[in-house]
Amino acid sequence: MRIDVRVPDEIALVLPSPLIPGAVSNSRGPAHAEISVRIRHSLTGNPIYEIGQDGEVTGTTASPDTAAYLVESNVQLTVAALAKDSIFVHAGVVGWRNRAIVIPGPSFSGKSTLVVALVEAGAIYYSDEYAIFDSQGRVHAYRRHPKLRLPSGSKAVGGLSRSVVNGDSPDPIQLGLVLMTRYEMGSGWTPERLTRGESLLGLLGNTVPVRERPEQSMRFLSKAVEYAEGFASPRFEASSVANQILDLLQ
Repeated sequence: MRIDVRVPDEIALVLPSPLIPGAVSNSRGPAHAEISVRIRHSLTGNPIYEIGQDGEVTGTTASPDTAAYLVESNVQLTVAALAKDSIFVHAGVVGWRNRAIVIPGPSFSGKSTLVVALVEAGAIYYSDEYAIFDSQGRVHAYRRHPKLRLPSGSKAVGGLSRSVVNGDSPDPIQLGLVLMTRYEMGSGWTPERLTRGESLLGLLGNTVPVRERPEQSMRFLSKAVEYAEGFASPRFEASSVANQILDLLQ
């Protein structure tokens, strides 16, 4: 698909390149969506960045870095919603023993931190944002630079070297483990086995196009969980549980 991105120079300078994994520059053909940033000024004369999508304002901020983050997020979410041959699930993903460990969850659940810890423990990096499923239930990589949440609540790129992220993208692999977990201070690590139906619901609950394409989402993800295991547990520090998580996938 083609997405028009129209932003001021100060926003373009801080956007990642490519804007999403696998994207290429192409100015020909009709756009499926347009995402833009317009500058207006406050009563005191300070710039205000107005983020828009297809003519509608989706957010405003006084920070160019925040504006760039919102543009990136909107572009990625648009691709996730419109991709017709794949199903995008909000999840962290690593490869281990030639199968995928998928960690579904919304923002603030600690996906990126856990993915980085799993890679440092020996897993292969696939994504910290989306698990992409094809019609055979295989998981494809979405290798953007992980964004780790700072104590202030903002996000910053980090955690993995550029050579890891920018290297050859790994092949699609079958789903091996669905892990429903989130960081909870002071919690223990007591993984409970999920049924296949519970694993499927965990994925569907974080699937981007589930309302627009429920039948396709159900078909692709049902195929994916056919031979996968599922576990659920709160967790403490990611580095303390990474090896135990890898051990779940036999």
